[in-house]
Amino acid sequence: MKNKGTYLLAFSPHPTDIEMGIGGTVARLTQEGKEVVFVVCTNGETSTSNPEIKPDELARRRKQEQMEAAKILRVKEVIFLDCPDMGLEDTAEFKKEILRLILQYRPEIVSACDPYYHIYQSNPDHRVLGRAVLDAVWPTALAPNAYIDLQEKGYKLHKVQEMWLWQTEQSNTYVDITDTIELKRQAVNCRGSERTASFKQETDAGVVERAKIAAKGRNYKYGESYYRLEVLQRL
Repeated sequence: MKNKGTYLLAFSPHPTDIEMGIGGTVARLTQEGKEVVFVVCTNGETSTSNPEIKPDELARRRKQEQMEAAKILRVKEVIFLDCPDMGLEDTAEFKKEILRLILQYRPEIVSACDPYYHIYQSNPDHRVLGRAVLDAVWPTALAPNAYIDLQEKGYKLHKVQEMWLWQTEQSNTYVDITDTIELKRQAVNCRGSERTASFKQETDAGVVERAKIAAKGRNYKYGESYYRLEVLQRL
């Protein structure tokens, strides 16, 4: 086990989800020389309405698409947990793996989807992952008696400074991505295995439109927004 010092550890419920959420911000960070690591939790095997695309083939394509998107954003490391799509569960095992990665990579910032977004009609993987990451960052990562077994393997207590929750209805932080909107658009467009040409066009237009909305009233053309949460540094 090697302890690292990562600037941003970004958790994604499915392949290429994080690009839609904060892809422009990620591109800015990597251009500044900051290390960003992606953790993709599910294999994306059910993310299609086309019964002709079989699960194994779709999962293979989605993984390849994720690697292509990461390359565009200059993210050098992508971790695949390969959990079943629409199968994330709030189990001790899953939460321990999320915690282990945080303790290993020791990020200054952790990012995930907001588990409370469209709470009545949202993807279950998004809800489970968002809550698991929040709980791992605080209080669990600051409570070493909660992971004595990991301590024995060399993992140490870690204090994350901030959480960035994307796909949220409570945005309080806005980022200028005018210089990286094209990289975000390219990264999002890597996801095409389960989508029709018309749907891709709609997605592409949606990326640009949402970026314009996030920049409304500000002195830049394209933006991203998320909920920034300062993490308590004590139990």
